[in-house]
This record gives sequence, structure tokens and C-alpha cells, in this order.
Amino acid sequence: VEEDNIIQYITNTLQNPDLALRMASRNNLPGAEDLFVRKFNTLFQSANYSEAAKVAASAPKGILRTPQTIQRFQQVPTTGGQSSPLLQYFGILLDQGQLNKYESLELCRPVLQQGRKQLLEKWLKEDKLECSEELGDLVKQAEPPLALSVYLRGNVPHKVILIFA
Repeated sequence: VEEDNIIQYITNTLQNPDLALRMASRNNLPGAEDLFVRKFNTLFQSANYSEAAKVAASAPKGILRTPQTIQRFQQVPTTGGQSSPLLQYFGILLDQGQLNKYESLELCRPVLQQGRKQLLEKWLKEDKLECSEELGDLVKQAEPPLALSVYLRGNVPHKVILIFA
């Protein structure tokens, strides 16, 4: 099977975009990027945010896991009694695995503002966050000992030395 061509074959020759989406998401295959973006946009515009989040999370090669996607979810107003679409998005991503650098930063900002460092500790132990210098700097403002762990995992030795000093 030619991985680079099978999704286009399913979409164009077999005329089955649903199968193409399922194959691409299950096997992390290229070629369905446009299908995922269209499906995401359609669900997002129809205010079906949880399904849009699932599409973004399952898109191959992380094509929808970008700062722009996070920004779109941040701009959605929260209606009373429901969890925010942004939290739904992050919840789905956390269920599936590790967050990327941008997602880790955007999730940790409000968590640290609320003083819920135990959540951050839990995610670090479960290896759910991509540790980076930026995340360490953010954590350092609220919880310096926890920032040491972030710097160590993110391979930022000069910041580790600064914390020890």
C-alpha cells in the first residue's frame, strides 16, 4: 500500500470521504488534510464544539493542533451551565495523549491562575505536557520547585542551574 496515495484514492476513486477520514485518523496517513479542515470548520460553525475538538484531536500529523485552533476555541463565549469549549478541547486532547508545546502553555495558564498546581503535577507525572522553556518560565512565576521539574523534562539545563543557584 502506498501510504501517500491511499487516502486520495479512497476520496477520489471510491468517492468515500468518510472512509478516507477514518483511515487517515486511525493510521496517521497524509492526504486527508483538506477533509479534516472542512469537517472541523463545518462542525465548529454549527456550534458542535465537542465533535470539532474530536476532529482536531484525531487529524493526522497534528494539522489542526495549532495556536489558531486554540484561539478559535478561546473566542467562543461560554454559556451558563456548560463547560467551556476550550476545556472540552483540552479534555479530549488529554484523553488521547500528550499535548504539544502550545496546548501545554495555554492549558497551564488558567490552571496556575486558579492555584491548582496539583493538576499540573498530575499531568507532569502522566507525561501529558510537552515541557519547554516557556512552560517552565510560566510555572516558575507561581511554583518554582515545580518549574525545576519542567526544565529538567524539557532539557533546559541553564534554567535548572539558575533554579539551583
